Amino acid sequence: MSTSASNPAVKAARRARRRRTAAAAPVAAPVARGTARATIAALTGRLGRAQIVTGITSAATALVPVDSKGRRWLAYNGSAALTGHGVLWLATGNPMGAEPLMAAAVHSVPNCGAFVVTCAGAYAAWKAAGVLRGLPVLLGLAARPAAALGAAFWGQGTAPLITDVMAAAEPWSSMLLPLIAAGALAGICWWALDSRSAAWRAPVRWAARIPLATLALGVGLYAPGGAL
Repeated sequence: MSTSASNPAVKAARRARRRRTAAAAPVAAPVARGTARATIAALTGRLGRAQIVTGITSAATALVPVDSKGRRWLAYNGSAALTGHGVLWLATGNPMGAEPLMAAAVHSVPNCGAFVVTCAGAYAAWKAAGVLRGLPVLLGLAARPAAALGAAFWGQGTAPLITDVMAAAEPWSSMLLPLIAAGALAGICWWALDSRSAAWRAPVRWAARIPLATLALGVGLYAPGGAL
């Protein structure tokens, strides 16, 4: 008699506890509820492997913010740039970091341009002199080296010409030279480090990104001053 009388009271108490627990618990997000249902269904064997993978992928995609990739990219490259900038600041005492390096690179553009012209001229002359290989033995052997040396001697004296062209192109040369110099340095950094770091561990890849990111920050700090 007591057991039968207590059953309704016990059930009512349990229902009240469940209602209080449900009211006190935070409302789960639709994605979380769907994930919980998918998990229960998977555990009870009512979902196949493909459905499980699809459900987990969709839930993970919905939970990750849309712009998280951009934020990760910004944090990755920004931290590398700030690290390199801080190291240069401590090493040189200049708060502008890579700005002196960019200034030196801009001032060396005529000489670097002459070097590029020299190498390109020597290579082009070597290739063009290939048509003279049919000459008698000594002339045929000496044609290519002589042509390459002549072009190289001409190219190494083109620095004043490049300087005159830059002066005639003002103010465009002052605005574009930082980008030209930075492009050359960035290409070297990418070729020497970034292009080879795909298989490296994440901390090493981040360290390899520091020179390129620091250079980009240096361009941002120097280029406005050079343009003005």
